[in-house]
Amino acid sequence: MRARRSKEDWQELIQRQADSGFSAQQFCHDNDVCPKYFIIRKKQLGRQSAFVPISQSRRGAPDIPAGALTPASIAFQYGRCCLRFETMPDSAWLAQLVRALA
Repeated sequence: MRARRSKEDWQELIQRQADSGFSAQQFCHDNDVCPKYFIIRKKQLGRQSAFVPISQSRRGAPDIPAGALTPASIAFQYGRCCLRFETMPDSAWLAQLVRALA
């Protein structure tokens, strides 16, 4: 019987699949993982996100100064809306956010 995978194990597997460029089906086949369960866990863990408090400003759109970003930070600006991350978010989550906003 195979040992149960922890949440961290699943997150690592999901990240490896995303980095691999292979479909979930192909990745699961190559890594002896049940594709059905992989998709279920990917959806479950994808819904869990760390919420960060935000502040709302009534002022006009602020320009992001060139020196304001560290090598690990990222900011998106559209009109009066500015979304800034001080650390790089998970790439799969960020891709999902960009698709949802597009």
